[in-house]
Amino acid sequence: MKIEIDAAAVRRQFYLMFHDIDAAGAEVAAEWAGHVQTHAVDHVAVDTGFLGAHIDKRVSKARMSAQVGVFDKDGYYGTFIEKGTDSITADPFLEPAFDDGNDRLEEITRRAIDRHLPG
Repeated sequence: MKIEIDAAAVRRQFYLMFHDIDAAGAEVAAEWAGHVQTHAVDHVAVDTGFLGAHIDKRVSKARMSAQVGVFDKDGYYGTFIEKGTDSITADPFLEPAFDDGNDRLEEITRRAIDRHLPG
């Protein structure tokens, strides 16, 4: 009597698992970026609303990465608001959003893992 494992089946399972991990990572990046973007928009100083309307996110599912910021060159003055100048007191909106997003990263990751790798 013998028990045998089919290596091809194991290989398929690993392939599916890695695919699921990639999908989960891409979802984590996208959800994190969405949360950070919303937080930043909600906390940016509002005068005309222009800057808040230009806080955007860039998500690369292939690289499982995300960026949040003001990418439009017309929003260049957002740096002055975030960091301050000699004559403008800093009123950060991106850094607190980033910190809040990182505080939620474990929860976001756990949910993605539960969706993709149950059990």
